[in-house]
Amino acid sequence: MPTENTSSFTGLVTRNKRQSYMNTGTVNEPAYSLIGEGFTSLAESKNPSEYSRHYVHEATERTDVTGYAPSIAYALDVYSDDPCIQKIIEITDKEEVGAAAQVEVVNVNLFEPGTTTGTYVAYKRSYAVVPGNVGEGTDALNYTGTFKAVGDAVKGTFTLSSKTFTADT
Repeated sequence: MPTENTSSFTGLVTRNKRQSYMNTGTVNEPAYSLIGEGFTSLAESKNPSEYSRHYVHEATERTDVTGYAPSIAYALDVYSDDPCIQKIIEITDKEEVGAAAQVEVVNVNLFEPGTTTGTYVAYKRSYAVVPGNVGEGTDALNYTGTFKAVGDAVKGTFTLSSKTFTADT
């Protein structure tokens, strides 16, 4: 039976080893809350931009990746006491635009320890919340939509015990 070796990425890594945290505080006083309970889907797409060309002396076309437009599709069941869900509901129901419709998300790789004990490699990025559907179905109240990237990701580490992000220097 294979053993899990977190430092060299051998073995199967389960989905719960990549956690996402939303800043439900402010820019000056961040409060990172786990995007977890209630979320039934949180799938990231890199959406690369491509530049393709076919030169006359070659049989095969060449393609280069020239950029990315990352997005995260979400689906959630409403839990009235979850701060991440409440932030999305507020943006959606108030039909916020511009900076008021943005959230900060930190994706944490629990399978990739940082250099300090209790820290993990993480990437922080701002996203525009692009709402989709509200109330589809007849069981739980649910919301769907997409987080779309606003700028580049910042690499750093995340400390689970204090829920703090520290950017690499």
